[in-house]
Amino acid sequence: MQITAELDSQHLEKLHLLERTLKKNTSELISFAIDEIFTKNPSKTEGQNAYELMLQSGFIGSIEDGENLSENYKDYLDWSHKI
Repeated sequence: MQITAELDSQHLEKLHLLERTLKKNTSELISFAIDEIFTKNPSKTEGQNAYELMLQSGFIGSIEDGENLSENYKDYLDWSHKI
């Protein structure tokens, strides 16, 4: 496969430096970068990412109660502060 890419001067400079120091050509460096990203960042679904963000923020909580809570929630909640 052939890839055509436009790099700004900073990234081009970094690419040339990596080619010299690692003694690898551009194709080998791209393959290496893909492998590194693939192994270190396993793909997550959008839902998994959202779930992790909510967990980190403390947004997610749970309670143990009846299986029909979504239908009967008004019977379970304390409404005394609303009176």
